[in-house]
Amino acid sequence: MRGNDKERKRKINMTKRLVTVVGIVLATIIALLIFAALHAESKRSCSVPILMYHDVGETTNSPWCVPIETFRSHMISLRAQGYKTILPSDIIAHLKWGKLLPRKPVIITFDDGYLSTLTIIEPMLKENGFQAVIYLITGQVAETAADRRKYEGKKCLIWPEVSAMQKRGTFVFGGHSHAHNNLAGDANPWTQISECRRQLRLHGIRQPYSFCYPYGQYNQETIKAVTQARFQVAVVCEDAVASIGPATNLFALPRVSVMGGSHDFKLLNKEADVKEKMLAYRVLHTGIPLEISAGLRGNGNGKNEKCLWLPAREVSQGEFELQFILPDADMANTQKKLEIWDKHRLFKLATIN
Repeated sequence: MRGNDKERKRKINMTKRLVTVVGIVLATIIALLIFAALHAESKRSCSVPILMYHDVGETTNSPWCVPIETFRSHMISLRAQGYKTILPSDIIAHLKWGKLLPRKPVIITFDDGYLSTLTIIEPMLKENGFQAVIYLITGQVAETAADRRKYEGKKCLIWPEVSAMQKRGTFVFGGHSHAHNNLAGDANPWTQISECRRQLRLHGIRQPYSFCYPYGQYNQETIKAVTQARFQVAVVCEDAVASIGPATNLFALPRVSVMGGSHDFKLLNKEADVKEKMLAYRVLHTGIPLEISAGLRGNGNGKNEKCLWLPAREVSQGEFELQFILPDADMANTQKKLEIWDKHRLFKLATIN
């Protein structure tokens, strides 16, 4: 009996060792597969619109102030289109170790640090489940409400408000220099950039990963100073959608310029040339000049809906014409509506039946 017990224990121990070895092998294989997947993800290029806002308020005649209801519609539109907000730290993690980004990522940024980010913008972001970045001009951020400063005539945040906003988590904060000078024309940009970083850290800003060049101006000296100050990302004012991939210059990320002011589009005339399969619209634009994308959408909201897009173009205040060449009979014979979007087709500005 004792021999049988020993043999049974031996077999049990062998089975346990085998299970352990198999478990280690499987765990190793899974780890390698995960590593390979993350490595492949880090090499994948993707498009990320980085939206550049400044202020949101009642003003309707400033290119840098988006009307309140317009901004509200922007946030609702982004959510309806399936966009998910990410932060500069997510781009870093994506490129370093393959962190997965959402299918339709977007970064929302606000320059200068106006009080409107607290009083108007934060509640709207929260309603839509979004996060955003505020680039602070640290020299304009006072310690108390009694000493609140203004930039270009508009009230700025104070440090206690910045701290409370950071704790709530809707915003993260980056640097926009200390005095908003043109750093590309500064013989020693390090002074402004390092002081900005010092102020952010002094006031408890966690990992201020990103920097925004004042006026979008930069050169190799400013990039060197930004990296020495341990910022890991910097954004510019080039009006384009950022392409994120292994070759991306993280210190010159372009942003989509979101133009402020009011914009109204009114149909003046519509002409159809059946023989030439052409449809022309005469439209009146009232508002600040901006770049638009015009699309002709057919078949209502059906499954076969088509949209014919014209190249993006700038429109000033006044009349302009849009001409569409209809590609086929289906498009020619269906009911159509004209849509006017921003240059990058993120926000619909008008629908004209």
